[in-house]
Amino acid sequence: MNILFTLNRYLIVLLLLFGGAFFLMACEEAEEEGTIRIGQITNRTGDTSDVGIPLADGVRDAWRWINDQGGVRDRPIRLIEREAGYNVPRTISYFRELTTDYEVPLIHGFGTPDSEAVMDLAARAEVIYMPTSYDDRFVNPEVAPYFFITNADYSTAARGAVRYVAEQEGRLGLARNPGGFGMAPIAAIKEEALMSGVPIVAEQDLSYTPTSAVQQALSFRNSGATHIWMGNTHTAMSVLARDLRRQESDAVIIGNIYAGDENFIRSAGSDAEGHLSLFGSVAYGDTTAPAMEAIMAANYRNPDTHYIRGWAQALIAAEVIGMAIDEELDITGENLREMFYQLNHFSPGGLIPEVSYSPDSHRPNNNAAIYQVQNGEWVKIWEEE
Repeated sequence: MNILFTLNRYLIVLLLLFGGAFFLMACEEAEEEGTIRIGQITNRTGDTSDVGIPLADGVRDAWRWINDQGGVRDRPIRLIEREAGYNVPRTISYFRELTTDYEVPLIHGFGTPDSEAVMDLAARAEVIYMPTSYDDRFVNPEVAPYFFITNADYSTAARGAVRYVAEQEGRLGLARNPGGFGMAPIAAIKEEALMSGVPIVAEQDLSYTPTSAVQQALSFRNSGATHIWMGNTHTAMSVLARDLRRQESDAVIIGNIYAGDENFIRSAGSDAEGHLSLFGSVAYGDTTAPAMEAIMAANYRNPDTHYIRGWAQALIAAEVIGMAIDEELDITGENLREMFYQLNHFSPGGLIPEVSYSPDSHRPNNNAAIYQVQNGEWVKIWEEE
């Protein structure tokens, strides 16, 4: 009886295994002929998921819209998402799954530490990786040959902010999260400040989700800072804006691309007025951008600049895939990289500044646009190209 039971159980396991394999094969065969698989590693649950969610949704909705328009050159796109929660080991595992099991030629990625962890893997696998971290290491083709970002890197943008402060004859304070993208451009800021004659009068650390920034606000007030560059998220920027007002400081915050956004206005309320941001896209609702009507029709529940940049990233990916198809090339990471090099002052739907890439530099542009909160809305007040 025990032997028969064991054999029966063994047969059941085999049937389940083979049945599962046939089911997976059937799913793969169900893909429409000519389907191109694209990967996406997202952060919907980890630190900074407040920006990770709209970025992920923007990429997803853009590819959905592209498929509704007939795909890329009549070829459907299958977006395969894996949620890694800003976790490095999980990101590495999902990268290997997407490139090995699904053989994707391109992956939409997320933040600084998780993207850094797959730089070498992307190079070895010859797979395009498009992070939404703008660390300046990612624009160096010798370091990250298959990485392509879509906005000015943190250091380039921050240098522009320093030059803006120089024009205002201001005194600069630095508020940054002590790790990741908060620290990434600090060396570049200090170098640019020295060259531009901008004194850096105070430096303060601030976590992603502080409940108080009184100590930091007092430091900036007492040092006479007129402007504060901020490398953080909107939560920290909102708390600092509140406590600057309470401490009667007139210093103006210049948030990086992840600090000054629509969420900052919502959470800071009237305290947001007058503060600045290195904005990464056109403002939501700006229909001078050809793609804006499609974005608004997606009916996203909380549209913002991060959602728009997700769209822009997908539209750039669609463009290089389309170029490869036009040249009758296989859709591989290596061939797509060559197509990136053919992009010249390309603006995806007018959503972000024009991008260009070359084998010598993957920096998409040197654009630093500064927006200001005026009457509860972001308004462009300065731009450098």
